[in-house]
Amino acid sequence: MNTKSFVQNLNQITAALISMTPAQREVVHQSIRESQVELPTNELFQPIFDTSSSCPHCTSTHLRKWGKSGETQRYRCNHCAKTFNIKTKTPLARLRKCHLWEEYARCMELKLTLRQAASICHINLKTAFLWRHRFLMANTAKTQDKLSGIIEVDEFFMAYSEKGSKKLTRGRKARKRGGDADKRTKDDQVAILLSIDRSKHIVNKVLAADTASEIEANFEPHILSNSVLCSDGAWPYVNIAEHKNCVHKRLINGKNRVIENIYHIQTVNGAITHFKSWVVGKMKGVATKYLPHYLTWFRESSAKYDFQQILLAAYR
Repeated sequence: MNTKSFVQNLNQITAALISMTPAQREVVHQSIRESQVELPTNELFQPIFDTSSSCPHCTSTHLRKWGKSGETQRYRCNHCAKTFNIKTKTPLARLRKCHLWEEYARCMELKLTLRQAASICHINLKTAFLWRHRFLMANTAKTQDKLSGIIEVDEFFMAYSEKGSKKLTRGRKARKRGGDADKRTKDDQVAILLSIDRSKHIVNKVLAADTASEIEANFEPHILSNSVLCSDGAWPYVNIAEHKNCVHKRLINGKNRVIENIYHIQTVNGAITHFKSWVVGKMKGVATKYLPHYLTWFRESSAKYDFQQILLAAYR
C-alpha cells in the first residue's frame, strides 16, 4: 500500500470512529485488544534495548553478540570486555521466570497481598516480595507530575518502622504489633508530604525532617506558577506561594474548612487517610526504607501496571 492510499484509509477510519457512539467505540477497542497477539517477554525487551544499545558498564556502543542464556541474548563489550544482557544494571536484573511477570503485574494492579500474588503466580513468598520491590523501584525513578490549577497540600506522619529487620538500630524497644509512634519524639516519626491537584496529579515525598527547608526543597519544584495553593496554617507554604506567584488559601483548623465554596484541603486529607489505612490495614505496616516504593504504588494506582510500561521505566 502506498502512502497516499494509507492516508486515505486512515482518514476514513478516523471519520468512522468519530461518528460512533462511546459504546460502539468500546466494542471496537475490545475487538482490537482480543485480536492482539501477546509477545514473549524477551521480544518486548529487545526493541527497548535496541533503541539505545550501549554497555551498562562503560557506556560504549561497540558491542557484539555473545551467545544466549536460555532465551536471553547476551552481549560482550569490545571496549571493557565485560559481558552483559539487556537487563544488566536495571531494576529487573537477575530476575527469573519472566514469563510470569505480566501476571504478577496484574496482581499489583489489584493491590493483592504478597501471599495472594505468590499463590496466583505459583512462586515463593520471597520471590513475590523481591518482584514487588523491583517493579516499584523501576517506577520510583520516574519523574513525578507537575501540579497546577487548584493544588492541595499537607504533610502527615507515620511511625518509624524497621519491619523485617532482625536488629533495631535506634536502640528502642519494639512496639507490640506495630503500635503507635510516640508523638512527643520526632525521631520516632517519619514526615511525608502529599499534594494533589484537581486533575488528580499527585506528588508525594518522604521528608528527611519536618522543617521548612525540607518542605520547600521537595515541594516547590513540582508546582507551576500562577496556581492556587490550598494548605493548612503551616508557614512554609506561605513562602512557597510567594516564590511561585501563587494565590494562597490558608485553611486553619477550627476556623475555616472551605473558602469561597471551592478552596479546601479535604481531597488531600482523604488521600492521606486512604494511604494510611491501606498501608497499616491491608499491608500490615511497611518498613520505612520501603515507604518511597509504596508512595509510588499509591500515586500510580489509578494507572494500569502495564508490564511494557514497567520495562520502559526500568530502562530510563
